[in-house]
Amino acid sequence: MARIGGYCIITGEWGEVEEIDTFTCPHCNAIQLIRPGSGTQRAYCFRCNKPTCGKERCLTCVPFERKLEEVEQRYRLRKAMDRA
Repeated sequence: MARIGGYCIITGEWGEVEEIDTFTCPHCNAIQLIRPGSGTQRAYCFRCNKPTCGKERCLTCVPFERKLEEVEQRYRLRKAMDRA
């Protein structure tokens, strides 16, 4: 995978340490662990030009930032309706 977004250190209960590269899905904002050879199916969004988590809800390109903006717009509309 070409785009590594982060780094994760997992410590087991017996003190074993595992270091893993991560990336964040641009559609659901979930952190994904990159484990080569694990067989995990992922997807790639050619519209965002970024790797996604591969979940069904993330197959359509709706960036997480746009989802947040829509929630904020609904909140502002609800507040305006309550004042009226």
